[in-house]
Parts: sequence; structure tokens; C-alpha cells
Amino acid sequence: MMTYGLKFCLWAVYCLKDLALANERGVGVWKSQNPIEGSEDTSSTPVRMAASFSLLEEDLSCRVCYQIFREPVILLCSHSFCKACLEESWSKQETQDCPVCRRSSRDQSPPNLALRHVCETLLREREIKDTPGPTEEAAEGPSQGENTSHRGLQGVCGLHSQRLQLFCLEDECLVCVECVSEHADHSFCSLVKAAGQRREGLRPTLEALEEKMSAFCKAKLNCDKMAAHIRAQAQLAEKQIMKEFEKLHCFLREEEVERLAALKEEEEEKYKRIKERVKEISEMMSSLSDTIRAVEEKLAVDDLLFLQSYKTIMERAQSAPQDPQLDSGALINLAKHLGNLKFQVWEKMQGAVKYMPVVLEPNTAHPYLYPSEDLTSLRSEDKGQSLPDNPERFDSYRDILGSEGFTSGTHFWDVEVGENDDWRVGVASESVSRKHGLIEEESGIWAVGVANGEPYKMKKKTQKIRVSLKWDKQEVSFIDLSSYTQTLRTFNHKFTEKMYPYFYLLNGQPLQILPGKVSVNVENRVENHDMELF
Repeated sequence: MMTYGLKFCLWAVYCLKDLALANERGVGVWKSQNPIEGSEDTSSTPVRMAASFSLLEEDLSCRVCYQIFREPVILLCSHSFCKACLEESWSKQETQDCPVCRRSSRDQSPPNLALRHVCETLLREREIKDTPGPTEEAAEGPSQGENTSHRGLQGVCGLHSQRLQLFCLEDECLVCVECVSEHADHSFCSLVKAAGQRREGLRPTLEALEEKMSAFCKAKLNCDKMAAHIRAQAQLAEKQIMKEFEKLHCFLREEEVERLAALKEEEEEKYKRIKERVKEISEMMSSLSDTIRAVEEKLAVDDLLFLQSYKTIMERAQSAPQDPQLDSGALINLAKHLGNLKFQVWEKMQGAVKYMPVVLEPNTAHPYLYPSEDLTSLRSEDKGQSLPDNPERFDSYRDILGSEGFTSGTHFWDVEVGENDDWRVGVASESVSRKHGLIEEESGIWAVGVANGEPYKMKKKTQKIRVSLKWDKQEVSFIDLSSYTQTLRTFNHKFTEKMYPYFYLLNGQPLQILPGKVSVNVENRVENHDMELF
């Protein structure tokens, strides 16, 4: 038999449906017929009861989340929804429309107290865990399971209303004593033994799940660390970029001041020179004016006086200065100041800017390695950094790779290793093991250096070494920079993947990648054009 609360819920649903139907038809008075008590037999079959429960849940379900109503509210169109579902639906649209019929509902939606009470009653009935009698269990029908012919509610057989006391090993289901005859030639055991065996069988699965959960927790913590590290990397890179550009700005400002000063100096010098020339010409013009005036005066006297002074005045007239001449190069040499200005500045900038053939990749560095800010030198300390365990990072040996790999051509870079007692330099394949790898050719690393103060895979110790990778020739060589003719070691291997510069350092002095030499070749190109004469 159904509990009183469930009967009330069913009756309330029918009442609410009749009320909604009457409201839609405009009827002011409605009459409810109790679907549970009345002329019909209350001892309904399990199928009829299942249909009642299905109808009950369908009528008490929100049309947004399809769950039993939680804090239901009613709109002007008579449709009800969970308060949280309605607020979430309205937050995603500009107008407050009903999610079902799309009618506008601008006013605040009031709570549906009657529907709320019905839903809360139904939910409370679900949560009650009592042990009903055999008759009631049989009336309510079997629950869903692997074998619905035997399994009932609360440990009672759905067919025979008997307690489930045995476990069928073949069918993997609970049975009562009367069900044994239906399981011919099957093996049975007690519930305690079956549960114990399956608990033991489930424990390894639980342990595996717990290990998986631990792995997920570890991965989540590592992702959180990576997220924080990304922020820190961005802030550090931003400061470094601003610092480097400030150096460039400073260089350009100094170059600008220097070139403007040179222009101003030439301007003052040539202006002064031309003003002096103007002064000289003015003095000559004054002298010439006096001569012209004297000649004009002599021309106006009588013949006797004119002839007496002719020789003198003629000599004075002939001694007049020559015509004024302007020196070449008097104007400012604009071509010198403006011609190829940016190229000249860029060419001069090469003296202040260093080109590094190899740049370290900090995301591959072992936590005990500390690359410099410009990623060209490397130091090793016994205090590790808190770094995320990303796939690219070495975690066994104090290794680090260069940022750029090579798949063809010839490449070389020079490294100053100093007097360190434990270091390696060379090349490593892209697929080299970053976790628990070895510094061996079999692991994808071709390197030489010093181990415990003794030469490692090379003829002698050195303080400066050149790594020369000839990918196409399948060769990597190591040259002592103190005598460029001496090759310390050469490896030959058929490279099939991208090769990266490789470094290893255990304490001691920093390793320093040396800058390369940059040369600029300017080519004058002459293009021939065919010309047609008409």
C-alpha cells in the first residue's frame, strides 16, 4: 500500500492539473476527483501504481532541469519552474519570457506554495528509509535491477514476498528460498559470503580508482603551479623586454643627439664661414665704391687736370679686386647626414648588440639550473626552484636544451666552460627522455666534457670548446678553441630527427655561450631593361 504522503502527492497533482485546466478555460469553480480513493479499487496493480508514479514525477518536474521542483514559482501564463532555473534562463536573454510558451512575464514571479508543499512531501517520502511489510513490498512491485523477477525493495523478493537470503553465483542475483527451484543446477551461497567475496574483489578496483584520483590531484596541482608559473614568466619577460628596449631607446637617443650635434656643428661652421665671406665682400664693395667715385670725379674735371691725374686714377681703377668667388662645399652636406641614415644607425648598432647562435630554453631546465636573464649563460646550485613538472623539463640530471633545433645544414656554437670539474656540452635528439634519462648516445645525447675532474669522452680538458653539428653529413665534432686545429672528439650517427644544443652542469662556474660574429654584405644589383625606340 502507498503511504499517506504519496497518496496526498498524487491527489494534489490531479488537483493542480484541474486547477490549471480550469484557469485556461476561464472556469471559476473546479471539482477534483480523487484518483486514489473513491469508486476505484485502491489496491491497484503494480503496473497501475508505476503509471501513477510516472505521472506524478512528470507533473512535478521542472520543464528546464527536468527534476522535481525546488522552490517553484508561477508565471502569469500558469507555467511553473524552479526559482533558480527561471533566474538562470532569464539571465541568458534580454526579455523575461516564459521558457515554454514564450509569453512575456515582466512582473516578479510569486512562489507557488501549493506546488512547493507537494514537491517537498514527495522528496521527503523518497528519503525515508524504513522497512515496509511483505504485503506492501509486493503491492508496490519490483525495483529495477539485473533480475527484476527476484529483486524487490528493502531485501524482499518481488515475486514471493520472502526475504532475499541467498545469492545465485551463476545469475549473480539475490534470491529467496522459494526462488531456488527456478535456478536449477545453480550454485548458491550466503549473503555474507557473497558480499565478502565481492568486497574483496572490489577493493583492488577501489585502490586503482584512489590511485587514479591521486594522479588527477597531482596533475591538478601541477596545472595550478603551471598557471602561476605562466604569470610569473610573463611578468619576468615583460620586465626583460622593457629593459632591453630601454637599452635600444637609450642607444637611439644617444645616436640622435650625436647626429644632431654633428649637424649643428657643421651648420655653425659653414654659417660662420659664409658670414666672414659676406664681410669680406662688403669691405671690397666699399673700396670699389670709393674707386668708382674717384674715377667719376676725375672724369668731370677739365682736360689739364684729367691728364695730370690720369695715370694715377688709371692705376687705382685697374687695382680693383677681382670678381667675388664662392668656395665649393659652402652648403651643408645633407647626403652625409640623411643618406642611408637608418642603415648607418643599424650598422653602428651591431657593435652594441650581440648575436648569440644558441639561446637556452628555460622550460627544459632541471630545477637546479638557473639560466641568465638573457638566456646565454647557465649556473647550477644545490637549491632547487619550485618549477612545474611540464613534459619538456629534465628531472633526473641537471640538463637543459637550446631553444632552436636543427634538421639540416651546418651549425656551430662556442661555449666557455672555465675550470669546472663536471660539465657536458653537445647535442640531443628531440625525443630524448626528459624523465630518468642517461647522458649516453643510446638515450639520444652526443656530448663530451669533464666528469669528476677528468676528461669525459674527449682527449683532454679545455676551457673553451666549439660544438660543430653537420646534420647533412651526420656528424657532430668538438674542437678546442685554444688550438682551432685540434679536434677533441667526433661522433658519426645517422640523424633522423631534430637535434638541439645540449648542456649539463654540476655546480662550479657558470657556462657561457659566446656571441657569434655578424657581417653585413651589401650588394648593388643592376637590372637590365629592354628598351624599344619608336
